[in-house]
Amino acid sequence: MLLAEVYVYNAARWHRITPSNLDAVRTRFAPPRARLLVWPDLQTDVGAALASLPDEGVSEIIWPDHNCQLNGQCLDEADHAALRIRLTDAHGAMVLSMFLAERHPLLSAVLPDPDGVLRLAAPASFHAGSFSLTSPN
Repeated sequence: MLLAEVYVYNAARWHRITPSNLDAVRTRFAPPRARLLVWPDLQTDVGAALASLPDEGVSEIIWPDHNCQLNGQCLDEADHAALRIRLTDAHGAMVLSMFLAERHPLLSAVLPDPDGVLRLAAPASFHAGSFSLTSPN
């Protein structure tokens, strides 16, 4: 599974999570109040992922680099040819729409403050069914 850690001004860091690295990923989270969005794992068929890019409009694509670090990039149709070259050796990719109505994470949550209290002015895009992660203490 993939975890998008969204913090100030919608900047995001992407993490690939597994049962064996969950604790290590958790220690690298940004300060409290970051939104966490859980997504399915990358498609292993990069060609199929690239084929799902829209003919027009902006999309976000996530892929691992040669060091297995996940990268995210927003692009439009003018960038598609360069992206295909850049992802020639990629082992997976995921394409997300930039339209909020078309972005459906599997799960969304918010990191609480160190005192365990959840303080968040939820944006309209934050689903009513979302919940917060509780402190392990």
